[in-house]
Parts: sequence; C-alpha cells; structure tokens
Amino acid sequence: MITESVMVSLMIAASRLSGLPAIPAEQMAAVKSISQEEIITMQCPTEPDECSGMVAFYDIPKNTIFLKNTLDLDSTRDLSFLLHEMVHVLQYKKFGDTIFSDCDNTVRSEKLAYAVQNKFLLNNGLFDRFGDSLAYMTCSDVQDAKQGNIKIEPNLVK
Repeated sequence: MITESVMVSLMIAASRLSGLPAIPAEQMAAVKSISQEEIITMQCPTEPDECSGMVAFYDIPKNTIFLKNTLDLDSTRDLSFLLHEMVHVLQYKKFGDTIFSDCDNTVRSEKLAYAVQNKFLLNNGLFDRFGDSLAYMTCSDVQDAKQGNIKIEPNLVK
C-alpha cells in the first residue's frame, strides 16, 4: 500500500509545515485502506450523509489512519489526505485527547490540518484547496458530547 519511506517523508512534511514536533517512525500511526461503507459504519452510523465526503480519519485509540480504498496514493492530491491525518497524529502526540475534546478544539485541529494539506498541495504545484469553509463556520450552541461528533453552523451576523 504505502512504503515506510513515503510515510517518513510525509511525517517530516507534516512536522515542518505544521510546526509540530516530529515523532519516531515506530510511533507513527498504522494506515489501513477501507471502503466508504466502513467509513460510514465507523464514523457516522446514525447519520451516514455526514460522512458522504469523508475520505480519511485518524482513530486515536487504534493509532490508525483509515483511508478510503479508492484513493490513489501515487497521486499527490490523494496523498495530501494522508498528510492531513498525519497532522492529527502529531497533534495527538503533543496535546493528547484535548485536540478533539470539544467543538472549538476540534475545529482548531482541523483548521491546522487543512492549512498543512493546502500548503503541501501548493508546494507540489497543485491548486486544490480543502477545508476553506471552516473559516465561515462556528460551533453551534448545542453540542453532542460524543467525541468527533461536533455541530458547526454558518457564522452569521446576528
């Protein structure tokens, strides 16, 4: 699937672009390819539409990055999703569970991961951008306590 040298190179890029400390290769997350149905079952079993665009996620307890099995890891664009999740690995190694402890921390963690992903794409000559809509979103007043299940809404002037 993906070689250790590519994983190490991506980890170095994630560290350099995020400013987070790199971790030893033996602490890197495992990577597993799964179907869209498995992504939905694992991440959004009660609200499958919430996962319709999800192509990757980091499972902290399993220390595993799950990637949609249709991603082409020979493509820089698709590889950027793995890099995005590696930023979450680095965040977790530095800050622990607080990175997804509430909506504000989750959004902050996602903003950094998307910024790194977009810098990586630009540095490789690609102009794709991901996560820009987060700049126009805010956490809803009502949140579900389940980790990773955050509610955000448009940032409207009241």
